[in-house]
Amino acid sequence: MATPTMRSNAHGMVWYSRVPGFVLCAVIAFLCSGCLALVVGAAGGAAGAVYVMGKLKDEMSYEVSVMHNATVAALAELELKLLEDKVDKLSAHVESEFSDGEHVWIDLESISDSRTSLTIRVGVTGNEVRARKIYDAIKRHLS
Repeated sequence: MATPTMRSNAHGMVWYSRVPGFVLCAVIAFLCSGCLALVVGAAGGAAGAVYVMGKLKDEMSYEVSVMHNATVAALAELELKLLEDKVDKLSAHVESEFSDGEHVWIDLESISDSRTSLTIRVGVTGNEVRARKIYDAIKRHLS
């Protein structure tokens, strides 16, 4: 960290440069405000699905109806029985279960006309491996 610099002005008064202090305050404010997390999260979202707090999340460039059809087909491919299937033009909620009783929740939410938010949760505390297998199956049915 740079130390303040003593300088004299035209009147002979001594003052300290405040620039390093302002820069330090700006950096600390940026780090503490959550902006850094937003920047990192945006970069991670561009790379693909993000697993956070037991949920696998991604935004995809498809309408809810297309995503819903791919989700149902993916669960059928994985031989997971549909327990609940609710869908409308703006959202969808699908529930399923693995043979060992581990529950699956999949939520789709319209962000815009051709963009949908996908959230997959497997088990009460989350199971990333199984969630990613479902995610990969959904992506296969979208292409």
